[in-house]
Formats: sequence, C-alpha cells, structure tokens
Amino acid sequence: MKKFRQTALICVLLVTAAILLSGCGAEDPLCGAWAYIHDPQTPVLTLENNGKATFNGTGYTYTSDDERLKLSSGGETLEMRYVLEDDGMYLYETTVYTYASDGTPDGLAGKWECKAQNWTFEFTENGTFMEDAIFPGYYFADDAAGTVKLVYNDQFEDTVCYYTLSGNELRIEYPWRMVKAQ
Repeated sequence: MKKFRQTALICVLLVTAAILLSGCGAEDPLCGAWAYIHDPQTPVLTLENNGKATFNGTGYTYTSDDERLKLSSGGETLEMRYVLEDDGMYLYETTVYTYASDGTPDGLAGKWECKAQNWTFEFTENGTFMEDAIFPGYYFADDAAGTVKLVYNDQFEDTVCYYTLSGNELRIEYPWRMVKAQ
C-alpha cells in the first residue's frame, strides 16, 4: 500500500509540472481574454492554457517569457513586448511606416506613413511631432536604446515606444493599454 501512495504522489507531481510548463498555468496572469482599455467588452488577444492564442481574429500557437509574447501560425510569427501590471498590461504592437518625405531618411525627421492603417507620424528636426495630423507634441529619441518618448500636448499620457529604422522603413512598437475583457 505504501508503494502505491508513493507512485500516485509521483504521478500527481509529474502531471502538475507538465501542466505548468505547457503554457498558461492556473496562476499565470497572461491567460485569458484581453481587450483595449477603451473597449473592454471586445477581446483582441486570448491566451489559453493549452498554448493556443487568438489575436485580432487570427488563431496562433504561442510561447512567452517575462518580456515577449511570440505568436506563430504557419510561416507567420509575431513577436510583441509586453509589460504586466496589477490592473492589466501594455502590449507593444508593431506598425511599419514608410518614409513619405523627399529624399532619403536621416533619423526620425520627416513624414512617415502606414497606408494599411491610414496612420502617420511627422517628426521635425526641432523635436516636435504630429501623429495622424491630429495629435501634436514633443519627442525625445534615444538612438542607443532604440526608444522614442512621445510627450503629447494634451491628448494622451507620455508614451515610450521602441523603434528601428531600416532604409525607408520605420518600425514602431507602440504600447497599447490592455485589460482583462469583461
């Protein structure tokens, strides 16, 4: 009888370890349905404990570490930074902008467009910016860290984005405030 108890205990421990290592465990704060804070009823990202995910209506498998979420589907892979907080998280979604000013880009200065989303950024040499021709402010770029701090005049709180420049492409990882969907 004692051997049976030991064997049963070992089996329970192994099954518990397998569940915890397979994705979201019962205590993992990433699991669940996530929505933008401005629309908490509409889930945008769902992470399940079996390693499956849905993002913007597309199904994926996923893995995560303490900083990044990696979504895979077929040949497509999305990798996004995230920062968990007590009442939600920031999910850094990447948008690719194309240089729309004359000449070739030399740093952030110039007009950048994402035609797929109809979004724009215009950065000046004087340290000001205009987002989507509506939201003005000041910016502070840290080229070594690959970050740009957007200080909006009135509309939004200061926002630190990650960015990379490659030829005529500007990739901006913008932090979107997320909450658990209601």
